[in-house]
Amino acid sequence: MTTVIIPLRTLYLIFLTISLIIGITAAADSRYLSGAPDIRAAIEGRNEFIPGEELDLVLFLENHGSDTVKILQQGGTSGPGPSTALMVSAKLRAGDAPLIILADSQMVGTLQAGKGVYIPFRIKVMPNATGGEYQIPLDLRYTRISSEEFIGADSIIFHYAEESQTLIIPIGVKDVISIKVPKIQAQNLTAGGEGYLVLHIQNIGSLAGKKAIARIFQGDQSPIIPVTENVYIGDFPPKTIQEAKFKVMVEETAEEKIYPMFVTVEYEDSSGETFLSRNFTIGVPVIGKTKFFIVDGDQWMYRGARQNIEITYENGGAVPVYSAQARISAVEPFGLSDDTSFLGDLPPGQRGVARFEIEVDKAATIKEYGLDTEIRYRDELNQSRISDPIRVSIEVKERLGVLRILYNPVLMSIIIAIIIGASYYFRFYRRSGPRKPEDGTW
Repeated sequence: MTTVIIPLRTLYLIFLTISLIIGITAAADSRYLSGAPDIRAAIEGRNEFIPGEELDLVLFLENHGSDTVKILQQGGTSGPGPSTALMVSAKLRAGDAPLIILADSQMVGTLQAGKGVYIPFRIKVMPNATGGEYQIPLDLRYTRISSEEFIGADSIIFHYAEESQTLIIPIGVKDVISIKVPKIQAQNLTAGGEGYLVLHIQNIGSLAGKKAIARIFQGDQSPIIPVTENVYIGDFPPKTIQEAKFKVMVEETAEEKIYPMFVTVEYEDSSGETFLSRNFTIGVPVIGKTKFFIVDGDQWMYRGARQNIEITYENGGAVPVYSAQARISAVEPFGLSDDTSFLGDLPPGQRGVARFEIEVDKAATIKEYGLDTEIRYRDELNQSRISDPIRVSIEVKERLGVLRILYNPVLMSIIIAIIIGASYYFRFYRRSGPRKPEDGTW
């Protein structure tokens, strides 16, 4: 039999190795020797946008880092691995892209390896953005563990390092027609009437549209209603201006102010597909109602009289009127032979004189009366219009002296009755005289 004799020193080394392995396995923590965060970003959803669009751009931020080398050691670290990004903040910048970033820097927090988070950034694409591909930078700042330092058997000092990196996010901007309206001509739009709205529409986009049609829409609670809604403008290359003339109607309730209206352009792209541009809001001025004033004060008449009165009207509006006629409405105790008088054309601020022959009853009460008068005219589109009623005051007065008696029917009735009675008395009684008794009748 052969006996193998193992040296004592070899036995001691084997025993020590086995003891270390058993001890480490039984009570061990991870100690990382290497690793770093690897953060990547991508757009969640579509990455092509339309000029003038405002939206939330959602980025998915993910940590692809890993701790490549670590050992198990008694008393090792129990903290996060060096691949964990701590106190992560993200800031999106426009770079050379035609964007406005409406969001501030976002605080993300801790991002462990293999984990991800969604971050929204509010952005607006410039209305005149040129179509194409753009790169926008995303700036990241975070902290990570750079090293560990063991002090004794139970204490560890973690050393942190601040890191920063910039990720590039690719986006696309679509070639479209975007519009603005640099000039508006509202041709004397008044309440209750119709008129023309001339718009100079500019293509500030990067697409040359074909078969373009300009459209207008009524604004929210606006009294301006399109009569002509569509105007064909044809080819519409970038930076060009096309003129479109629309007919609109203004409701009677409109005041003197500016009201909103929406403008858009329908067009075809190079492939023949039809698109509609984003709405552009314009302000349309309304002058208000055409107003007339009576400027020559109150009128007066003697009761029982029939006379011509003159009333002076002034065009107090901002637009001219044509073929104006004044009309007055007579009520008791007044009468008219003709209730209409021609004034002619009246530019703003000009006056016209109307003449009416009016008769007032002899029995009219002595007081001040109000009669309604109005102006019928034609506007610039040759449409017949009628003004709001205007009140004209006519005071009925009593005549003086003998004329008062002559024109007072009551007094005249009494006088006539007295004259008739006196005539009868003198005719039948005084002529015949009293009868005398005959002799011998007693």
